[in-house]
Amino acid sequence: MQGMAVLSCWVLGALQGAILILIPKMMLQGQLTALQLALPLSLGTLIFMAFCGQWGHLLDKRFSAKQSLLVVVKWVLLGFIISQLSFILLLQYSQLTGTLLLFALCVSRVLHGIFCSAITPSAQLSLSRDDIKGERLVWSSIATNVGRLTAPLLTFVPINNDYFSLWFILTVTVCALLIACFSHDSKQHLDPAFTAINHGKVIAPTPLFSFFSQRLLVIVCISALLLSLFSSQLQFSLGPLLLAQYNSANLATEMTAHLLFAASASALISLFIVYRLLSRYPAIFLMTISTALIVGCCLFVLQQQLMLAVILISAALSMAPAWYTALAMHASQFHKARTSAAVSQGHTLGNAFGGLVGGALLLLGEQSLLVSFILLTSCMLATWFAIYLQASRSTERTAVLDKLSSGSV
Repeated sequence: MQGMAVLSCWVLGALQGAILILIPKMMLQGQLTALQLALPLSLGTLIFMAFCGQWGHLLDKRFSAKQSLLVVVKWVLLGFIISQLSFILLLQYSQLTGTLLLFALCVSRVLHGIFCSAITPSAQLSLSRDDIKGERLVWSSIATNVGRLTAPLLTFVPINNDYFSLWFILTVTVCALLIACFSHDSKQHLDPAFTAINHGKVIAPTPLFSFFSQRLLVIVCISALLLSLFSSQLQFSLGPLLLAQYNSANLATEMTAHLLFAASASALISLFIVYRLLSRYPAIFLMTISTALIVGCCLFVLQQQLMLAVILISAALSMAPAWYTALAMHASQFHKARTSAAVSQGHTLGNAFGGLVGGALLLLGEQSLLVSFILLTSCMLATWFAIYLQASRSTERTAVLDKLSSGSV
């Protein structure tokens, strides 16, 4: 079942990357503006955010009751396949254009959001079994990033089919469903808290989770919202900007694929090499990601060295979430899972509106979009600096309390 979970996460990343690459072709074929195409894509993300918690609650209930998760996973993958198939058929074989195509894509993306939102919680729940240290859980993030990395490569396969990448991803999803059909649930272990209760141990009640009482978490969630808003807006606008520059859908698609491939590679290298080296030195780490974001944004706004700009921006935006999420979870003593979920909600909310905002700004003109990147960069830098200061104060406060407690012993 863990192989199916990793494969499903790969599909999520690959599907996101493939759709972003194909935006220029979809705009021309469907006679849609960037704003119109952003509507169904953003709608799918909003539905994803709304249903993700519900799927997580259902899966948790079944897991606690020692019921099979595969029953839910099979139906989820089947619905996911139907949503992908409807999306491809509407684009490749239907004669719909304009408003009719827009409405049909919205219906398809609603299906996508409903079923796709169960992939991440089911995969993470499968990977987290017997994984006390969380060493397997990281594979969900790795698989998603590898999917984003390999999606641009599918664009260069010499097959005369504009939507080959989407068909390939659909095939992989079918493989994941087949693996789920022939898999069996492993034996579930009791939760440590449940075992402690059965042995007569009394577990002290934990305080209620209060979002607004945690200043660091509030700042982190604002930063997560700004970061995902910037990232999704940038990714969505790459295709339309290049289409306007080259006036060729094929060339714009090829350039978008190159840029997204470079961005994904930069993110993976930054996470697994640079982040581990610099995370021990918070001040140096903050200066590094801030410099990379400033230089990358300046190059992008000036439309100079786009490849280098995307690489620098991707490096900064991939390392920042790992940094501030770790700080927020470390500061939370009793509600680490709720803290992680709150940060994820911030990211999802930004992704939901990023493409929509990008499409609206493109209608106002390219300069409006570039100005928005400058404003978002400035706001992100301010939140990162605030997170650093708040985390430093919390660390100093903890150190003082530890000295006082050790001195009183």
